[in-house]
Amino acid sequence: MMSSTRWTIASLLFSALTALACDDPSLPRGSASGAGGDDIGAGAGGGSSAGADGSVTGTGATADASSVGAGAGGAPSGAGGTADGTTTAATGNGGSGGGPPQPEEAFTLLFRDDFDRLEPARWQLMTHSWTENLALFSQSAATIESGQLVIRLTPAPAGTTDSSGAAKTFLGAEVRSVETLTYGRVRARVKLARGSAVVSSLVTIYTPWPADNWNELDIECLGAKPNDVQFNAMVYTGAPVRPPVTQSVSPTQHPQKVDLGFDPSEDFHTYQIEWTPSGARFSVDDALRHEWTERIDLMVLPQNVLMTIWASSSAAWAGAVTAETGRASATYDWIELYRYTP
Repeated sequence: MMSSTRWTIASLLFSALTALACDDPSLPRGSASGAGGDDIGAGAGGGSSAGADGSVTGTGATADASSVGAGAGGAPSGAGGTADGTTTAATGNGGSGGGPPQPEEAFTLLFRDDFDRLEPARWQLMTHSWTENLALFSQSAATIESGQLVIRLTPAPAGTTDSSGAAKTFLGAEVRSVETLTYGRVRARVKLARGSAVVSSLVTIYTPWPADNWNELDIECLGAKPNDVQFNAMVYTGAPVRPPVTQSVSPTQHPQKVDLGFDPSEDFHTYQIEWTPSGARFSVDDALRHEWTERIDLMVLPQNVLMTIWASSSAAWAGAVTAETGRASATYDWIELYRYTP
């Protein structure tokens, strides 16, 4: 039997060797970058925007980068995750290399409108159209009903034309903000419209016309298949044009259709556009569904906020005109405008 002194020394040596073995970096353990990710996204827990546990931006998706939503720091199909490489079940959040959503303190609320009335200091009712729009925007198509803004698409009286003399089949609505944003956030609780050929939307856009430049961000519900919402960013990539102009420039578009997994015409949901110098982020019910950064360097112009309903002449895009086209409506419960203040 060894003495008590030898026993103590042996115990200390055993403890030290055990600790060294546990700290051996060659032993398998959970990685802070998570498991699985490939070139589609950052993988579970991966991406610089997520931190070690993926909890800042990534709320889920699978380790192989789910096609729904966006992952932590990855492409729109990336994934969130935890420090041990496991994944969580939900739509990913983050973005295509653009980093995490901006902190709340980076945005200042300009106003929230609960639509008790249509405030003329905030909103303009437009009366124009364009070639692909089968509707003429009309002031009569926007009304306040029970504390909500309702915009409708209805059959136009016979002989209705726009300012160019082009015949228009429908009356629609464009409610345009008086205020402009150069970087900011727009949030609205909306029940979007159903109907073949019907487009209802939440938009930010640079509005001088004819356009000497183009900046536009869209959330558009295509009523023929209302589950399919199109997120879009439009910028002008041609040679600079000096105002005044007589012929409008044409934008380059970056559309992305997403199946929301529900019919946005059946109930209210919260839609958000967040625009900063690093990217444009499109969210539904506070889940990031698309992020655009490709030409964000060109998205620098002051933009008005629009709530619209109109009919598209493109059957391939929004569906063919049917009897239901002239019976469509979208309802806006409230809207918030924020200015970006880094």
